Amino acid sequence: MHFIEIGEGDRPSVVFAHGWGRSHHDFIPAAESLGATARSMLVDLPGFGQTPRPDVAWDTRQYADYIASFLAEQGIGRVIWVGHSFGGRIGLRLARHHPDLLGGLIVVAGAGMPRQRVYFERVRNDLRRRQFRVLKWLAGADEARRDALEKRFGSPDYVESKRLGLRDIFLATIAEDQSPDLPDITVRTELLYGAKDGETPVEIGQRMAALIPGARLTIFPEYDHFSILNRGHHVIALRAKALLAERAS
Repeated sequence: MHFIEIGEGDRPSVVFAHGWGRSHHDFIPAAESLGATARSMLVDLPGFGQTPRPDVAWDTRQYADYIASFLAEQGIGRVIWVGHSFGGRIGLRLARHHPDLLGGLIVVAGAGMPRQRVYFERVRNDLRRRQFRVLKWLAGADEARRDALEKRFGSPDYVESKRLGLRDIFLATIAEDQSPDLPDITVRTELLYGAKDGETPVEIGQRMAALIPGARLTIFPEYDHFSILNRGHHVIALRAKALLAERAS
């Protein structure tokens, strides 16, 4: 797994994991803000950036098991895991199934449970799915028409998953519901969400906070799914410093 390091090698470790279709570059500002406080490892998750994809369609539990082995091999002790969106999904799995490897968890605009939708939204989405399936069937083997339909009906991540060659992994992970596991998480957890986030809205963070024992939810009024990474990088760094200080005390 490709990664870069920022900070002193003998300092406590913070591991940054990006979202779907992204790379380690997203967390460079936050890692740089930690300065000499920590040794920051910024990873390219398997299938993204400079790390090859898995041979089969992993779900987030398999991602977590792989990363647990990677962290154990590094011999760096318990780390603070900072995960954005997809990286947050994996962080929740790590906290539940490999808690001995984590000294803290920061979920930034994290997914991991389905969105709550009102009746009208559910009906509209069901009709769109039916329309998409019919039109895709009518398109037959015409790849250009099928691609155009995917761009019209699919989410940006769904569309991007085909270009990345990760459609199978996307389908294996997008519908996961980690709700049953969340009450069993014992790792100190921070949840950071932007009020303007349309990808992983605040209601997901609110339901997560209600399920994870002792979790703290912070909502930022002006941030969306990606501005929380750049404009909010200092907040992410401050929360990581706070968790490191808790461990040291």
